[in-house]
Amino acid sequence: MLTLGTTWGRYRRSKISFSIRCGIVLIASILTLALSLFPAKADELPKFSDAEVTQFVSKYADFVTNYIKAYQAGNPAAFDQLKTQVQQLQDEVAKVADKLKENPEEAQRYQQFIATYTEKMIDASK
Repeated sequence: MLTLGTTWGRYRRSKISFSIRCGIVLIASILTLALSLFPAKADELPKFSDAEVTQFVSKYADFVTNYIKAYQAGNPAAFDQLKTQVQQLQDEVAKVADKLKENPEEAQRYQQFIATYTEKMIDASK
């Protein structure tokens, strides 16, 4: 039993299937990258009853956006500048969390925000 056509057909389908998979991965990668480059809009950031907390959330979102841009650009000078902000932000993260202890709903929203934006930084640096 000779099946020369079958082998070529499988190879051709395999090649097309591989091309389609690569195309899907490429499109997904481009969309992921494009979405990660868009800074969060102010109206997307959570609002809090304490104005200082809301202001910190905006400041943290800006930091994450700048971190992602600096990482993707491969700019060491920008990273050095961001290093100075990291320590300040770490101190403020704890202070803001303390302010929200009395409001569990806002504390949970704040924790979710920090987790989401930290995950964005981690994803960008993979």
